[in-house]
Amino acid sequence: MIKAHELSKRYGSTLALDRLNLAIPTGSAFGLLGPNGAGKSTFIKLLLELIMPDGGRLEREGVARQQIGYLPERPAMPIRSHVGEYLTLVGHLCGLGGRRLHTTVEQRLVQVGLRRAAGIRIGACSKGMLQRLGLAVALIADPPLLVLDEPMEGLDPAWQKTVRDLLVELNRQGKTVLLSTHRLSDVAQVCSHVAILAQGQLKAAGALEDVLPPRRQVIIGVDRVPDGLRAALASLHPDIRVGGGAIALAGEALASKAAALSLLLEAGVDIQDVTQQRLSLEEVYLEAVRA
Repeated sequence: MIKAHELSKRYGSTLALDRLNLAIPTGSAFGLLGPNGAGKSTFIKLLLELIMPDGGRLEREGVARQQIGYLPERPAMPIRSHVGEYLTLVGHLCGLGGRRLHTTVEQRLVQVGLRRAAGIRIGACSKGMLQRLGLAVALIADPPLLVLDEPMEGLDPAWQKTVRDLLVELNRQGKTVLLSTHRLSDVAQVCSHVAILAQGQLKAAGALEDVLPPRRQVIIGVDRVPDGLRAALASLHPDIRVGGGAIALAGEALASKAAALSLLLEAGVDIQDVTQQRLSLEEVYLEAVRA
């Protein structure tokens, strides 16, 4: 587990992190969200020991620095090297050698769709290719902890989905994935846990289902609503809405849920499901960063 205890970092007069307390469970897919200047990149640099804190401490239980696979937001690579050549060098520096090195490089190139680009100079690669090469570099040593800063940057929609699926699979295999991004949809699809930072402070954190509180709204899914039943439902409460194969009860109308279900059952309507929706990650995020 990664634990931040009263972690603070200042750049001159700017307080980038303000007494941050945060726990990232081992084996989780953890989304780190926040606007520009929220402190996300500072937290990552502290985690990687690229900078030192001004206060508090950051613990990486059971994970050494060399066991972290890191994809920076803007990967810096030697533009005259070839794709395969560079990945081989990185693998060698990570302690791989011989047949294992060759096999691992081949596997990573295939994994990120760059097998046919192995002989291309890095300076001739597109932004999306560079991003995928950066991901291959992060994965080369099969690290238990992946730290990815805006990994979808420059990728087309097809590769965004491929990378999301890859991250889900890597997490399923037991890797801890820390995903720092502005893309709420990626976090919602990939991550089991989330933290929202704003102005160097933690605004919300925890398992995704805990961070997204239930919305005061119940949706009753039905096969049909007879015309005569619409008026009866409206008479229970004016805020009961009917349409699109669903009956929505919100606010004070929730008190009429049992009566609405009774009316539907008495009319022989097939009730397919009854669900209480949660606030979306976007709603929670906007509320947190505006606070």
